[in-house]
Amino acid sequence: IFWCFFEDYFSELSKFGQLEALHICDNLGDHMIGHVYAKFSEEEEAADALNVMNGRYYNGRKMEVEFSPVTDFREARCRDFDEDTCRRGGFCNFMHIKPVPICLIRDMEEDAEEERRREEIERMERRRKDDGRSRRRGERKGGERK
Repeated sequence: IFWCFFEDYFSELSKFGQLEALHICDNLGDHMIGHVYAKFSEEEEAADALNVMNGRYYNGRKMEVEFSPVTDFREARCRDFDEDTCRRGGFCNFMHIKPVPICLIRDMEEDAEEERRREEIERMERRRKDDGRSRRRGERKGGERK
């Protein structure tokens, strides 16, 4: 289930821009359970993602999306958890980030980049067609006046 969620969320967020990080917490405390942290390369991309994703549903649960004050994930994560020695368990106040193989992340980044390129090409082709139609309409109107 986790891998499906990670892939779904990564794919969906990648539509807004390049993700620098996607961290999913494994904490159990009420104030951290279910938290997902995404860091985009551009603030505008993060704002677009927030506006679209907030209030959407995933697997029957409503998402509440907001900007986070966390700016440095290295400082927010539990080093003891990373070393498998955290004694506070899931109720630790530092982020227990679920590990994701780097090869999976790289593959998903490549797929997302390819998708963004394909969408940009489609947008450019649509603009070109729209510009051509506008010019033809203008020529027809101009021809009728003569």
